Amino acid sequence: MTSYSLKLGYFSLIVATLFWGGNFVLGKVLSGSVQPITLTYLRWLPAFLILALLFFRPTLRAIPLFKPRLGVMWLLGLLGVILFPATLYEGLKTTTALNASLYLAISPVLVLFLNRLAFKEKISPIILTGAIISLLGVLWLLMQGEFSLLFNLSINKGDLWAIASTVSWALYCCVIRLRPQGINNTVFLTVLVGLAVITLTPFFIYEYVTESAKNLVNLTALQWSGIGYLVIGPSILSYAFWNFGIAIVGSAKGTVMTNFTPLFAAIFSIILLNEAVHIYHIISAVLITAGILICSYKKY
Repeated sequence: MTSYSLKLGYFSLIVATLFWGGNFVLGKVLSGSVQPITLTYLRWLPAFLILALLFFRPTLRAIPLFKPRLGVMWLLGLLGVILFPATLYEGLKTTTALNASLYLAISPVLVLFLNRLAFKEKISPIILTGAIISLLGVLWLLMQGEFSLLFNLSINKGDLWAIASTVSWALYCCVIRLRPQGINNTVFLTVLVGLAVITLTPFFIYEYVTESAKNLVNLTALQWSGIGYLVIGPSILSYAFWNFGIAIVGSAKGTVMTNFTPLFAAIFSIILLNEAVHIYHIISAVLITAGILICSYKKY
C-alpha cells in the first residue's frame, strides 16, 4: 500500500467524522423547531430512498443472507439509526452541543465494558484505569466543576438524554460484531436504514398528527436546507467516506478515528453556536481524552 493511499484513507475517515460532528450543531439548531422523532425520520427516509435507488439490485440479491440475522439487523437499526439520533435531538433541546459531544467521547470506554458483559472480553488493569479516568471526566462535567454539587446533583434533563444517546451508540458498536458476514457495506447500510424507517414510521405518523404538522409548515428555507444537510452529510456521505477509508486503513486502526467526531462537534458548537467554554469543560475533556488514550494503549 502506497503512502498516498494510506493518507487518502485517513483523510476519508476524518471527512466522515467531520460530517458527523456537524450533526450536533444542526441538531441543536433544529431541535427547537422540529420534534426529535420527526427530525430523525426526515433525515433517514430520504436517505433510504437514495440508497435504495442506488443499490436496489445488489440489496435484493443479498436478502437471503440477511434472513438468519434479521433480529440483529433490526436491533442495530433501532440502536444506531433511531435511538442514537432521536435521543440526541431530544437532549439538545435543553443541553449544549458541547456537553453532548463530551458525553459521546466516552463511548469507546462504554464499548469495552459492554463487550466484557456480553462477550466476556477481558479488561486489563490499565484499561480499567483509563475507564475510571474517563468516568471522572463525565462526573466533572455533570458537577460543572463544583464538588459541592456531588451530593446535591441536579442533572439537566437534556444531559440525561445525551447520555442515553451515547449509551445507544455504544450498544450499537457492541452489537455490530453480530452483523451478517460477507455483505457489502452499502447493501448493509441500505437494509439497516430500511428496517429502521419501517420501525419508525408509525411513531412519526403519531408525532406528526399530534405535534409536528403545525411546526413543519413554519420551517424556513434555511431550516429545510439544514435538514437536507442531515440527509446528505451525516446519513449518506459520512458512511461512504467511512467505508472507503476503513477499506484502506483497516478497522483496527480506523476505529480510533471515531474520536474525531466529538472533537469536531465541540469545535463547531463553540465557533458556530457561540457556546460558552468554561474551565470545567476543559478539565472534563482532558480527563475523558486521557482515559481513552490509556484504554487505547496496546502494550499491556
